Amino acid sequence: MRNIVLLSILVIMILTSSVFAQELNQTNVNTQDKMLLLYNTDVFDDNTKSWQYFSIEYQFRETFATFIPRANFANRFTNSEIQLEADAYVLFSKKSYLYLNTGFAEGKVFPKSRAGIELYQVIPGNIELSAGYRYLYFSPSKVSIITGSIGYYFSNYWFSFRPYFVNEEGSEKKSTFTLIGRKYFADGENYLSVKAGFGSYPVSGNTQADFFRNDSKFFGIDYQFYILEKTTIQLGFLYENEELNVNKSRSRYNFLLGIQKIFQ
Repeated sequence: MRNIVLLSILVIMILTSSVFAQELNQTNVNTQDKMLLLYNTDVFDDNTKSWQYFSIEYQFRETFATFIPRANFANRFTNSEIQLEADAYVLFSKKSYLYLNTGFAEGKVFPKSRAGIELYQVIPGNIELSAGYRYLYFSPSKVSIITGSIGYYFSNYWFSFRPYFVNEEGSEKKSTFTLIGRKYFADGENYLSVKAGFGSYPVSGNTQADFFRNDSKFFGIDYQFYILEKTTIQLGFLYENEELNVNKSRSRYNFLLGIQKIFQ
């Protein structure tokens, strides 16, 4: 719990100093609010019952930051649970911002508590670098994750490489490496993404059941497009080949449906 307390104090310090970030920021920030509904299901080729996931979030922007409160619901095996979560993106300048995350749940499916922090910095050459930390508390297990990213913007394209280095109490150290390529069309809300990677850390979910595996290789695609002037649909598919232990593996098929409303 000490990690959670320290990160919570850091969050409060950063948000209370946001007035200084507002003075530093000289960009014209898009202040449109958004609401997003997501449904996600995992289907397996063994006798595992399909997993369900729902979330609803509301994103509102100020000149210095974006705030995203969120409620998640997940069903794994015979357990179901709600998690309350929040993200914040604090803007320091045109080329620097900070990501913050926290969340709480009962602990049957989701971690009892979670926290995250990551600093992003744009450098010359349209390259964006980041370095961050995630903490998940599954009573009694504690999971620490070191991550970061290298992103590159070229015309209407974006490419990103992200590693995860995971230290879980009582388990061997884990790692995962992901690569994403994205093509933008009309604007930032209309895009096609392709994702691929490998490793044991579950990039597709942070529930307790997602950690019960040794390795994984995955490939996915998602497409977000307008159906109305201020309404988008997101369709996604991710295939994973999971190694549960040295004698057993399975295929996992993840299907995603999202609808987003953009407010004036």
